[in-house]
Amino acid sequence: MSVGNIYGKTALGLDEVGKRKLKLAPRLRTMLILIDGHQPVLVLQDEAAKLGAPVDFIEQLIALRLVEKVDGVAGARSKAAVHPGSLLGDGENEYLRFRAAKDFMNITVVDALGIRAFFFTLKLERAGNVADLRELVEGYRDAINKGSGPEQAKVFAERLNTMLR
Repeated sequence: MSVGNIYGKTALGLDEVGKRKLKLAPRLRTMLILIDGHQPVLVLQDEAAKLGAPVDFIEQLIALRLVEKVDGVAGARSKAAVHPGSLLGDGENEYLRFRAAKDFMNITVVDALGIRAFFFTLKLERAGNVADLRELVEGYRDAINKGSGPEQAKVFAERLNTMLR
């Protein structure tokens, strides 16, 4: 596996994020959440090291059929969602960035806090654009810190800030 490879969640992986059927170890689950079809393995390995996730997290997730290598048109389209000016128009691109960041925030805060994330998710639902999400970053970081600790809060906040650029 090359450090430049990009992996995305399979349908089974997306289902696992929502339903937790496989009862993954917490750090392996965190890495599954972080795999988004945009970040190369090198970035994911760096985040895994910061979080104390298993070194072979990609291989484990591939073996469970939760992630797969992204390439071709699908990979280029995925990259367009976070890299303005690529395949999509700016309006579509902005909306896709907004949706991806909002979904990321929702999934990770609920994963960290469970039912205690209710009030944050209400604020998140009122957000209507990327600027609104930027205003929630500090509260998001605090919420993740409460639920999962400072290392995970730092990694998630860095990823979120990258998504919101």
